[in-house]
Amino acid sequence: MSEVPKAERLTRQRFSRRDFVAGLTNAVTNIPDAMANAVLAGVNPVRGLYALMAGTPAASLTTGSQLMTVSVTGAMALTVGDALAYVPLDERLASIAVLSLLVAVVQIVLGLARAGSLLRFVSNAVLRGFLTGVAVNIVLSQLPNLTGYASGAGGRLLRAFDTLIHPAALDPKTLAIGGLTIVVVLLLERTRAKEFAFLAALVTGTAAAMLLGWRVANVRSLAAIPRAFPVPTLPSLGLSLELLVPAVSVGLIGLIQGAGVSKSTPNVDGGYPDPNRDFLGQGVGNLASSLFGGVPIGGSVSSTALVVQLGAKSRIVNFIVGPIVLTAVLLLAGAVEVIPLTTLAALLVIVGIRAMNVGAIETVWQTGRPARVIMGMTFIAMLVTPVQFGILFGVGLSVIQHIFNASLDVRVVALSLQPDGALVEEPGHPALPDKKITVLDIYGSVFYAGADVIATMLPRPAGSHRPVVIVRLRGRSEVGSTFLAVLERYRQGVDAAGGLLMLAGVGPQLAEQLDRTGMRARLGADRIFEAQPALTASVKAAVAAGEKWLASAEPK
Repeated sequence: MSEVPKAERLTRQRFSRRDFVAGLTNAVTNIPDAMANAVLAGVNPVRGLYALMAGTPAASLTTGSQLMTVSVTGAMALTVGDALAYVPLDERLASIAVLSLLVAVVQIVLGLARAGSLLRFVSNAVLRGFLTGVAVNIVLSQLPNLTGYASGAGGRLLRAFDTLIHPAALDPKTLAIGGLTIVVVLLLERTRAKEFAFLAALVTGTAAAMLLGWRVANVRSLAAIPRAFPVPTLPSLGLSLELLVPAVSVGLIGLIQGAGVSKSTPNVDGGYPDPNRDFLGQGVGNLASSLFGGVPIGGSVSSTALVVQLGAKSRIVNFIVGPIVLTAVLLLAGAVEVIPLTTLAALLVIVGIRAMNVGAIETVWQTGRPARVIMGMTFIAMLVTPVQFGILFGVGLSVIQHIFNASLDVRVVALSLQPDGALVEEPGHPALPDKKITVLDIYGSVFYAGADVIATMLPRPAGSHRPVVIVRLRGRSEVGSTFLAVLERYRQGVDAAGGLLMLAGVGPQLAEQLDRTGMRARLGADRIFEAQPALTASVKAAVAAGEKWLASAEPK
């Protein structure tokens, strides 16, 4: 066996060390986050840890994204809490397992159906507004733990403002430990030990609080960490029908969050992952979580940003989260419980700030006013509404933008058939000329919004005498019903002028659609010229038929 070059061995060792450090930091950071989100979901905090133990490693092996962390997220937990609000407390533990199972089914079905293609309707402007909003929310959500002041104002923005105007209410000890954590990260990142910066800051912040004897909120203040691993059990399906609709909502939120990771975090080889694989991976993670009574999980933007910033290079970074959390539960529960919440908050604040990609924001800003408005409105919605509503609002804006742009990016041009057979574009005319052939080609969408714009661009048949119009539709596999209605009205106008309307370049699928809708019968089968391998052949045939028709009507 040939010896591996020293440089390659060192590279592999460095990547392996980075994966372990990133995975360890990610696991420890996710422990209080998962517990807090489980409380938000209305169940025992341990259910968040069970999701990390079982669901996160299962998803890490099956997602298309090599570095995506599938964990407990605030948006999903909030939706789960709303869904379980009316479920009696003694039934919630059973309900959470069923809900995770149904979420898994939704995500796996969408993955197998390759529904990831629908994500193309979520514009980059929406995703950038969503990701930036998530980043800001990460920072704002950590202010109470970082400062020791829990504002009673409604909404994160108001709580942040309330914190800002009450400096005397901040806890100096809590703020000092959080500030120390940030300083350690910033200093160590300037050294060769930069890959250990987050882990060292975690240890330093914890040690400082213990050595100084300062009483600051820690992980134990959320709940005690259990010292045992749950036994897998099959969820009872008795509550399936009641939880089906919430499961669809929670599953879709997870997929949209995962899409934010898929479109912003490339794999190690530089390519971007298949979103359908990410759908399947998240579904597999939720299936594993449900077997152990864990809460639903999804692609986490903040946790993925953390492992990327720590230099992770392989799936192992998320797989080891499960064993580490299990080890923490079984062996190190006491040590994890004393980690100050302000230290964890400081690390998340750094992650949140760095997740604000200024370059990507500037690119969207320079694209144009529509993209600027959509990104801004999505960002604002993320700050002033619950996360799931913010992203859905952004998706709605994206769809509206797509329809609006499709209606604007439409042109109707006149074509002139040259002696050598070439088609040359020429300026159109507002009205059809008498006893002449006009060839029209259409650029852009021929569906509802675009079709109505096309209707205003077609040369007017009114006032013309015996015009011949050929509409070229080459490359159209089908057209919308609105366009067919526009075409029918135009045919009636041309007929009223004593003229002739023909279609050229009609492909097999479009021809079948014209048959099904009765358009061929109304137009006349001899007026439809199917597409030929030669690009201009059908237009030439239509022009020849038009010339013959005009000549036959001339007086002898």
